[in-house]
Amino acid sequence: MTMKRIGQAAISLFLTALAGQASAQSIILFEDSNYRGRQVEVTGDVRNLDSVRFNDRTSSFRIVSGEWELCQHDDYNGTCEIHTSGQASMGRMNDQLTSLRPVAPGRPGRPGGRSGPSLTFYSGPNFTGRAVEVTASTPDFTRIGFNDQARSVRHRGRGAWVACQHANFDGACMVIDGDIANIGGGMGGEISSAEPDYAGRPNRPGRPGGGETPRSGVFLFDGTNFAGQRVAVDADISNLSRMGFNDRADSLIVARGETWIICDDEGFTDSCQRVEGEISDLSRLGLRNRVTSLRRVDSSWGGPGGPNGPGGRLEIRGGTRGVDSLFFPRPEINGYAVDRCLGGYGSRCDQEAADHMCRAAGLRQAAHYSIDRYNRTRTWFIGQNQACTSGQCAALVDVLCTG
Repeated sequence: MTMKRIGQAAISLFLTALAGQASAQSIILFEDSNYRGRQVEVTGDVRNLDSVRFNDRTSSFRIVSGEWELCQHDDYNGTCEIHTSGQASMGRMNDQLTSLRPVAPGRPGRPGGRSGPSLTFYSGPNFTGRAVEVTASTPDFTRIGFNDQARSVRHRGRGAWVACQHANFDGACMVIDGDIANIGGGMGGEISSAEPDYAGRPNRPGRPGGGETPRSGVFLFDGTNFAGQRVAVDADISNLSRMGFNDRADSLIVARGETWIICDDEGFTDSCQRVEGEISDLSRLGLRNRVTSLRRVDSSWGGPGGPNGPGGRLEIRGGTRGVDSLFFPRPEINGYAVDRCLGGYGSRCDQEAADHMCRAAGLRQAAHYSIDRYNRTRTWFIGQNQACTSGQCAALVDVLCTG
Protein backbone atom coordinates (compact mmCIF):
# COMPACT_ATOMS: atom_id res chain seq x y z
CA MET A 1 0.00 0.00 0.00
CA THR A 2 1.43 3.42 -0.93
CA MET A 3 1.90 6.19 1.62
CA LYS A 4 -0.85 8.18 -0.10
CA ARG A 5 -3.33 5.32 0.33
CA ILE A 6 -2.22 4.79 3.95
CA GLY A 7 -2.86 8.50 4.63
CA GLN A 8 -6.29 8.37 3.01
CA ALA A 9 -7.18 5.28 5.06
CA ALA A 10 -6.12 7.01 8.30
CA ILE A 11 -8.21 10.07 7.47
CA SER A 12 -11.17 7.82 6.63
CA LEU A 13 -10.86 6.02 9.97
CA PHE A 14 -10.61 9.37 11.81
CA LEU A 15 -13.74 10.72 10.12
CA THR A 16 -15.58 7.47 10.84
CA ALA A 17 -14.66 7.79 14.52
CA LEU A 18 -15.90 11.38 14.57
CA ALA A 19 -19.16 10.33 12.94
CA GLY A 20 -19.62 7.57 15.49
CA GLN A 21 -18.95 10.01 18.33
CA ALA A 22 -21.45 12.50 16.90
CA SER A 23 -24.12 9.85 16.42
CA ALA A 24 -23.75 8.92 20.10
CA GLN A 25 -25.24 12.31 21.09
CA SER A 26 -27.72 13.93 18.74
CA ILE A 27 -30.77 16.18 19.08
CA ILE A 28 -33.20 17.59 16.48
CA LEU A 29 -34.74 21.02 17.09
CA PHE A 30 -38.09 21.95 15.49
CA GLU A 31 -39.45 25.42 14.79
CA ASP A 32 -43.04 24.43 15.62
CA SER A 33 -44.61 22.33 18.35
CA ASN A 34 -45.31 18.61 17.86
CA TYR A 35 -42.07 18.14 15.88
CA ARG A 36 -43.21 20.21 12.90
CA GLY A 37 -41.72 23.00 10.83
CA ARG A 38 -38.13 23.77 10.01
CA GLN A 39 -35.61 21.55 11.81
CA VAL A 40 -31.94 21.59 12.76
CA GLU A 41 -29.88 18.62 13.95
CA VAL A 42 -27.19 19.28 16.58
CA THR A 43 -24.44 16.82 17.51
CA GLY A 44 -22.22 18.88 19.83
CA ASP A 45 -21.84 22.06 21.86
CA VAL A 46 -23.56 25.15 20.42
CA ARG A 47 -22.82 28.32 22.37
CA ASN A 48 -25.27 30.42 20.36
CA LEU A 49 -27.88 29.13 17.92
CA ASP A 50 -27.43 32.28 15.85
CA SER A 51 -24.57 30.30 14.31
CA VAL A 52 -27.16 28.06 12.61
CA ARG A 53 -29.84 30.77 12.32
CA PHE A 54 -32.07 29.06 14.87
CA ASN A 55 -31.83 31.33 17.93
CA ASP A 56 -35.09 31.72 19.92
CA ARG A 57 -36.98 29.56 17.40
CA THR A 58 -37.27 26.13 19.04
CA SER A 59 -40.79 24.99 19.98
CA SER A 60 -40.18 21.21 20.22
CA PHE A 61 -37.29 18.76 20.01
CA ARG A 62 -36.44 15.08 19.69
CA ILE A 63 -33.43 13.55 21.42
CA VAL A 64 -31.98 10.91 19.12
CA SER A 65 -29.41 9.86 21.70
CA GLY A 66 -27.62 11.09 24.80
CA GLU A 67 -28.55 13.59 27.50
CA TRP A 68 -28.73 17.30 26.69
CA GLU A 69 -28.59 20.64 28.50
CA LEU A 70 -30.77 23.33 26.90
CA CYS A 71 -30.26 26.96 28.01
CA GLN A 72 -32.14 30.21 27.64
CA HIS A 73 -29.15 32.47 26.91
CA ASP A 74 -25.84 32.15 25.08
CA ASP A 75 -22.85 30.39 26.68
CA TYR A 76 -25.22 28.14 28.70
CA ASN A 77 -26.56 30.92 30.94
CA GLY A 78 -30.03 31.81 32.19
CA THR A 79 -32.59 29.09 32.84
CA CYS A 80 -31.21 25.68 31.79
CA GLU A 81 -32.98 22.33 31.53
CA ILE A 82 -31.52 18.84 31.26
CA HIS A 83 -33.42 16.30 29.14
CA THR A 84 -33.04 12.66 28.16
CA SER A 85 -36.14 12.50 25.95
CA GLY A 86 -37.90 14.78 23.50
CA GLN A 87 -40.68 17.29 24.15
CA ALA A 88 -43.56 18.11 21.84
CA SER A 89 -43.86 21.54 23.45
CA MET A 90 -41.20 23.73 25.11
CA GLY A 91 -43.60 25.33 27.61
CA ARG A 92 -42.08 28.41 29.23
CA MET A 93 -38.90 27.90 27.17
CA ASN A 94 -40.82 28.18 23.89
CA ASP A 95 -38.89 30.32 21.38
CA GLN A 96 -36.24 31.05 24.04
CA LEU A 97 -33.56 28.41 23.39
CA THR A 98 -30.17 29.99 22.60
CA SER A 99 -27.47 27.45 23.58
CA LEU A 100 -27.28 23.72 24.15
CA ARG A 101 -24.75 20.92 24.65
CA PRO A 102 -24.56 17.22 25.47
CA VAL A 103 -24.00 16.29 29.10
CA ALA A 104 -20.48 15.00 29.70
CA PRO A 105 -20.37 11.17 29.66
CA GLY A 106 -19.88 9.44 32.99
CA ARG A 107 -21.39 12.28 35.03
CA PRO A 108 -25.18 11.86 34.93
CA GLY A 109 -27.08 15.12 35.14
CA ARG A 110 -23.89 17.21 35.16
CA PRO A 111 -23.07 19.44 32.23
CA GLY A 112 -19.47 19.15 31.10
CA GLY A 113 -16.97 21.87 30.43
CA ARG A 114 -17.35 23.92 33.61
CA SER A 115 -14.99 24.41 36.49
CA GLY A 116 -15.33 25.80 40.01
CA PRO A 117 -17.85 25.13 42.79
CA SER A 118 -21.53 25.19 41.91
CA LEU A 119 -24.98 23.89 42.74
CA THR A 120 -27.41 22.60 40.13
CA PHE A 121 -31.01 22.72 41.33
CA TYR A 122 -33.71 20.57 39.70
CA SER A 123 -37.46 21.10 39.70
CA GLY A 124 -38.10 17.37 40.24
CA PRO A 125 -36.76 14.75 42.66
CA ASN A 126 -33.80 12.55 41.72
CA PHE A 127 -32.24 15.27 39.55
CA THR A 128 -35.09 15.44 37.03
CA GLY A 129 -37.03 18.26 35.41
CA ARG A 130 -35.83 21.79 34.78
CA ALA A 131 -32.33 22.61 36.00
CA VAL A 132 -30.58 25.83 36.98
CA GLU A 133 -26.91 26.06 37.88
CA VAL A 134 -25.75 28.55 40.52
CA THR A 135 -22.05 29.43 40.58
CA ALA A 136 -22.08 32.52 42.83
CA SER A 137 -24.13 34.20 45.54
CA THR A 138 -27.72 34.39 44.27
CA PRO A 139 -29.94 36.41 46.64
CA ASP A 140 -33.21 36.01 44.76
CA PHE A 141 -34.15 32.98 42.63
CA THR A 142 -36.96 35.01 41.05
CA ARG A 143 -34.28 36.66 38.92
CA ILE A 144 -33.29 33.30 37.43
CA GLY A 145 -36.86 32.08 37.05
CA PHE A 146 -36.53 29.34 39.67
CA ASN A 147 -38.12 30.64 42.88
CA ASP A 148 -39.70 27.96 45.12
CA GLN A 149 -39.08 25.21 42.55
CA ALA A 150 -36.01 23.23 43.73
CA ARG A 151 -36.70 19.63 44.80
CA SER A 152 -33.25 18.09 44.29
CA VAL A 153 -29.72 19.45 43.99
CA ARG A 154 -26.28 18.38 42.85
CA HIS A 155 -23.17 19.79 44.57
CA ARG A 156 -19.96 20.33 42.67
CA GLY A 157 -16.50 21.36 43.89
CA ARG A 158 -15.09 21.98 47.35
CA GLY A 159 -16.85 23.72 50.21
CA ALA A 160 -20.42 23.89 51.43
CA TRP A 161 -23.24 26.13 50.27
CA VAL A 162 -26.19 27.63 52.16
CA ALA A 163 -29.67 27.62 50.58
CA CYS A 164 -32.45 29.62 52.22
CA GLN A 165 -36.22 29.67 52.21
CA HIS A 166 -36.63 33.38 51.44
CA ALA A 167 -34.84 35.92 49.28
CA ASN A 168 -31.70 37.57 50.63
CA PHE A 169 -30.84 34.46 52.67
CA ASP A 170 -33.71 34.95 55.12
CA GLY A 171 -35.93 32.37 56.81
CA ALA A 172 -34.99 28.72 57.26
CA CYS A 173 -31.64 27.77 55.71
CA MET A 174 -29.92 24.47 54.98
CA VAL A 175 -26.26 23.59 54.42
CA ILE A 176 -25.52 21.70 51.17
CA ASP A 177 -22.21 19.87 50.95
CA GLY A 178 -23.24 16.96 48.72
CA ASP A 179 -25.91 15.78 46.29
CA ILE A 180 -29.49 15.65 47.65
CA ALA A 181 -31.88 13.52 45.56
CA ASN A 182 -34.95 14.69 47.47
CA ILE A 183 -34.81 17.98 49.40
CA GLY A 184 -36.69 17.45 52.66
CA GLY A 185 -37.16 19.19 55.97
CA GLY A 186 -39.88 21.45 54.63
CA MET A 187 -37.43 22.99 52.14
CA GLY A 188 -38.57 21.12 49.01
CA GLY A 189 -40.11 23.65 46.62
CA GLU A 190 -39.29 26.46 49.07
CA ILE A 191 -35.75 27.65 48.21
CA SER A 192 -35.41 31.32 47.16
CA SER A 193 -31.69 32.11 47.62
CA ALA A 194 -28.30 30.36 47.84
CA GLU A 195 -24.65 31.26 48.29
CA PRO A 196 -21.31 29.66 49.20
CA ASP A 197 -20.91 29.17 52.94
CA TYR A 198 -18.58 32.14 53.38
CA ALA A 199 -18.72 31.83 57.17
CA GLY A 200 -17.42 28.24 57.14
CA ARG A 201 -14.54 27.19 59.36
CA PRO A 202 -12.98 24.24 57.47
CA ASN A 203 -10.93 22.91 60.36
CA ARG A 204 -13.85 22.46 62.70
CA PRO A 205 -14.30 18.78 63.70
CA GLY A 206 -17.48 17.14 62.54
CA ARG A 207 -18.42 19.98 60.21
CA PRO A 208 -17.63 19.16 56.60
CA GLY A 209 -17.50 22.53 54.88
CA GLY A 210 -17.18 24.40 58.17
CA GLY A 211 -19.30 25.81 60.99
CA GLU A 212 -21.12 29.11 61.30
CA THR A 213 -21.72 31.78 63.89
CA PRO A 214 -24.84 33.93 63.52
CA ARG A 215 -24.42 37.69 63.60
CA SER A 216 -27.59 37.74 65.72
CA GLY A 217 -30.09 35.13 66.87
CA VAL A 218 -29.69 31.35 66.86
CA PHE A 219 -28.73 28.71 64.33
CA LEU A 220 -30.54 25.39 64.89
CA PHE A 221 -29.19 22.20 63.28
CA ASP A 222 -30.98 18.89 62.75
CA GLY A 223 -27.77 16.94 63.45
CA THR A 224 -25.40 16.84 66.40
CA ASN A 225 -22.08 18.69 66.12
CA PHE A 226 -23.74 21.37 63.98
CA ALA A 227 -24.37 19.04 61.04
CA GLY A 228 -27.36 18.68 58.71
CA GLN A 229 -30.00 21.24 57.81
CA ARG A 230 -29.69 24.64 59.45
CA VAL A 231 -32.48 27.04 60.41
CA ALA A 232 -31.73 30.65 61.34
CA VAL A 233 -33.95 32.18 64.06
CA ASP A 234 -33.53 35.93 64.57
CA ALA A 235 -36.69 36.72 66.53
CA ASP A 236 -38.79 35.07 69.22
CA ILE A 237 -40.83 32.21 67.79
CA SER A 238 -43.62 30.51 69.73
CA ASN A 239 -43.85 27.40 67.54
CA LEU A 240 -41.15 26.08 65.20
CA SER A 241 -43.79 24.24 63.18
CA ARG A 242 -44.14 27.50 61.27
CA MET A 243 -40.59 27.00 60.02
CA GLY A 244 -40.95 23.25 59.47
CA PHE A 245 -38.48 22.60 62.29
CA ASN A 246 -40.53 21.55 65.32
CA ASP A 247 -38.87 18.84 67.46
CA ARG A 248 -35.94 18.59 65.03
CA ALA A 249 -33.06 20.53 66.62
CA ASP A 250 -30.08 18.41 67.75
CA SER A 251 -27.52 21.20 68.21
CA LEU A 252 -27.40 24.99 68.14
CA ILE A 253 -25.20 28.09 68.06
CA VAL A 254 -26.22 31.36 69.77
CA ALA A 255 -24.81 34.70 68.60
CA ARG A 256 -22.03 36.13 70.73
CA GLY A 257 -23.33 38.15 73.70
CA GLU A 258 -26.90 36.86 73.49
CA THR A 259 -28.90 34.61 75.84
CA TRP A 260 -31.96 32.66 74.73
CA ILE A 261 -34.34 30.18 76.31
CA ILE A 262 -35.42 27.07 74.40
CA CYS A 263 -38.60 25.22 75.39
CA ASP A 264 -40.20 21.88 74.56
CA ASP A 265 -43.70 23.30 74.23
CA GLU A 266 -45.20 26.15 72.25
CA GLY A 267 -45.52 29.59 73.76
CA PHE A 268 -42.29 29.27 75.80
CA THR A 269 -43.82 26.91 78.34
CA ASP A 270 -43.09 23.57 79.99
CA SER A 271 -39.42 22.50 80.19
CA CYS A 272 -37.17 25.45 79.24
CA GLN A 273 -33.40 25.94 79.38
CA ARG A 274 -31.20 29.02 79.05
CA VAL A 275 -28.61 28.69 76.29
CA GLU A 276 -25.54 30.66 75.24
CA GLY A 277 -22.66 29.99 72.85
CA GLU A 278 -22.47 26.56 71.20
CA ILE A 279 -24.20 23.34 72.24
CA SER A 280 -23.11 20.42 70.10
CA ASP A 281 -25.68 17.96 71.48
CA LEU A 282 -28.97 19.08 73.04
CA SER A 283 -29.22 15.73 74.81
CA ARG A 284 -27.16 17.41 77.54
CA LEU A 285 -30.19 19.57 78.29
CA GLY A 286 -32.77 16.84 77.70
CA LEU A 287 -34.07 18.74 74.68
CA ARG A 288 -32.69 16.89 71.65
CA ASN A 289 -35.50 16.66 69.07
CA ARG A 290 -37.81 18.42 71.55
CA VAL A 291 -37.39 22.18 70.97
CA THR A 292 -40.66 23.84 69.94
CA SER A 293 -40.26 27.50 70.95
CA LEU A 294 -37.41 29.88 71.76
CA ARG A 295 -36.98 33.52 72.72
CA ARG A 296 -34.24 35.96 73.57
CA VAL A 297 -34.02 36.95 77.23
CA ASP A 298 -30.75 38.85 77.81
CA SER A 299 -30.96 42.41 79.15
CA SER A 300 -29.64 44.00 75.95
CA TRP A 301 -32.54 42.75 73.84
CA GLY A 302 -33.45 45.82 71.85
CA GLY A 303 -29.75 46.23 71.40
CA PRO A 304 -27.29 48.95 70.49
CA GLY A 305 -28.76 51.07 67.77
CA GLY A 306 -32.25 49.83 68.59
CA PRO A 307 -35.15 52.17 69.21
CA ASN A 308 -34.62 52.25 72.96
CA GLY A 309 -30.82 52.51 73.10
CA PRO A 310 -28.23 50.15 74.56
CA GLY A 311 -29.34 47.98 77.42
CA GLY A 312 -32.89 49.36 77.57
CA ARG A 313 -36.22 47.58 77.44
CA LEU A 314 -38.09 47.66 74.16
CA GLU A 315 -40.65 50.46 74.69
CA ILE A 316 -43.89 50.39 72.74
CA ARG A 317 -45.89 53.59 73.00
CA GLY A 318 -49.55 54.39 72.43
CA GLY A 319 -51.16 51.79 74.70
CA THR A 320 -54.08 52.10 77.09
CA ARG A 321 -53.98 49.70 80.04
CA GLY A 322 -57.01 47.70 81.15
CA VAL A 323 -57.39 45.32 84.11
CA ASP A 324 -55.35 42.56 82.46
CA SER A 325 -54.79 43.93 78.98
CA LEU A 326 -53.26 46.67 76.85
CA PHE A 327 -54.92 48.24 73.83
CA PHE A 328 -52.82 49.96 71.16
CA PRO A 329 -54.89 51.86 68.54
CA ARG A 330 -51.63 52.58 66.69
CA PRO A 331 -48.56 51.22 68.49
CA GLU A 332 -45.25 53.03 67.93
CA ILE A 333 -41.56 52.41 68.55
CA ASN A 334 -39.31 55.47 68.46
CA GLY A 335 -41.78 57.34 66.28
CA TYR A 336 -42.34 54.44 63.87
CA ALA A 337 -45.48 52.38 63.53
CA VAL A 338 -44.97 48.66 64.29
CA ASP A 339 -44.74 46.71 61.03
CA ARG A 340 -47.05 43.75 60.37
CA CYS A 341 -43.95 41.53 59.88
CA LEU A 342 -41.11 40.71 62.23
CA GLY A 343 -38.55 41.15 59.44
CA GLY A 344 -38.04 42.01 55.81
CA TYR A 345 -39.27 40.11 52.75
CA GLY A 346 -42.52 39.00 54.36
CA SER A 347 -40.77 37.21 57.23
CA ARG A 348 -43.21 35.98 59.93
CA CYS A 349 -46.13 38.36 59.74
CA ASP A 350 -49.51 39.31 61.20
CA GLN A 351 -50.44 37.11 64.21
CA GLU A 352 -46.83 36.23 64.98
CA ALA A 353 -45.73 39.87 64.79
CA ALA A 354 -48.69 40.99 66.94
CA ASP A 355 -47.94 38.28 69.53
CA HIS A 356 -44.28 39.30 69.58
CA MET A 357 -45.24 42.93 70.17
CA CYS A 358 -47.56 41.98 73.05
CA ARG A 359 -44.85 39.87 74.71
CA ALA A 360 -42.43 42.80 74.40
CA ALA A 361 -45.07 44.87 76.20
CA GLY A 362 -45.17 42.32 79.06
CA LEU A 363 -48.29 40.36 78.08
CA ARG A 364 -48.78 36.95 76.52
CA GLN A 365 -50.50 37.32 73.16
CA ALA A 366 -52.56 39.45 70.81
CA ALA A 367 -56.25 38.65 71.12
CA HIS A 368 -57.08 41.03 68.26
CA TYR A 369 -55.25 43.13 65.67
CA SER A 370 -55.77 44.74 62.29
CA ILE A 371 -53.49 45.75 59.41
CA ASP A 372 -53.45 49.27 57.98
CA ARG A 373 -52.88 48.54 54.30
CA TYR A 374 -54.05 51.89 52.96
CA ASN A 375 -52.09 54.62 54.77
CA ARG A 376 -48.41 54.79 53.81
CA THR A 377 -46.34 55.31 56.97
CA ARG A 378 -42.88 54.56 58.32
CA THR A 379 -42.83 51.20 60.10
CA TRP A 380 -40.40 49.31 62.34
CA PHE A 381 -39.52 45.60 62.15
CA ILE A 382 -39.84 44.62 65.80
CA GLY A 383 -38.07 41.31 65.22
CA GLN A 384 -35.00 42.87 63.58
CA ASN A 385 -34.91 46.24 65.35
CA GLN A 386 -34.71 48.20 62.12
CA ALA A 387 -36.91 50.32 59.91
CA CYS A 388 -38.80 48.99 56.93
CA THR A 389 -37.29 50.98 54.07
CA SER A 390 -38.65 49.22 51.00
CA GLY A 391 -41.29 46.75 49.88
CA GLN A 392 -44.79 46.45 51.29
CA CYS A 393 -44.44 48.20 54.66
CA ALA A 394 -47.76 48.06 56.54
CA ALA A 395 -48.58 48.87 60.16
CA LEU A 396 -50.25 46.89 62.92
CA VAL A 397 -53.24 48.78 64.37
CA ASP A 398 -55.96 48.13 66.97
CA VAL A 399 -53.83 45.58 68.81
CA LEU A 400 -55.37 44.13 71.96
CA CYS A 401 -52.78 42.41 74.16
CA THR A 402 -53.97 40.01 76.86
CA GLY A 403 -52.64 37.48 79.34
